[in-house]
Amino acid sequence: MAQGQRKFQAQKPAKSKVAEAASARNRKARTVQQQQLKKKLEVGIRKKTEHDVVTKASTSLPKKLVLLKASTKKKEASASTKMPA
Repeated sequence: MAQGQRKFQAQKPAKSKVAEAASARNRKARTVQQQQLKKKLEVGIRKKTEHDVVTKASTSLPKKLVLLKASTKKKEASASTKMPA
């Protein structure tokens, strides 16, 4: 075992500002790419689940089952005509 104390602490070599900026850009780009992939996967899973549910429900019903989507144009038009000027 060595006797005495160390005379200096070993230090990591300092990074240049250019290298730090480049690594930050790379991290941000990677994060954005991961978020886009996650969103795509979530949308795909949701669509597949909705499709499966509609398929199962439509096989058991005599009528054709249709998903209804809220139309924002009709709601905005009706809201603007109802308000007194």
